[in-house]
Amino acid sequence: MHYSRAFTLIELMVTLAVLAVVISLAAPSFSNMLQENRLSALTNDLQGALQLARSEAVKRRANITICRSNADQDKCENGTNWAGGWLMMAGNEVLKIWDPVQGVVVTGPNTGIIFRSNGMASAQNWTVTHSACSGQQKRTLSVSATGSTTLTKGSC
Repeated sequence: MHYSRAFTLIELMVTLAVLAVVISLAAPSFSNMLQENRLSALTNDLQGALQLARSEAVKRRANITICRSNADQDKCENGTNWAGGWLMMAGNEVLKIWDPVQGVVVTGPNTGIIFRSNGMASAQNWTVTHSACSGQQKRTLSVSATGSTTLTKGSC
């Protein structure tokens, strides 16, 4: 008698059907995880920019500004939509540029923030959310008068 060790077409079709159901259940949560990671990375980037500006202000003994950048990314521009990128400036000199971001809403102070030579700054807040925000996808980044930053996570 001859025994076959291969899969039948019916077994293969049932396996593919089960796999399709499992993938359709996992895909939405995977998308949510990608959004969460993107928001965390962007918020950490903004927090790093603020800490770098404070450090530069103390090191240079001069005022350092973090502000929303204009379309050419060569000077500051007033406005609360920071998704177009931001700059770190010492006087009229651009020290560092952060690129625009897509699919994320970044709201910050209208005129930016100035870190003084002693590391102090005016208290400001930024919010970072996904354009299709759901659940706990809102991040709030606060700068205290002493220049330290605090990150909190909240619901949309």
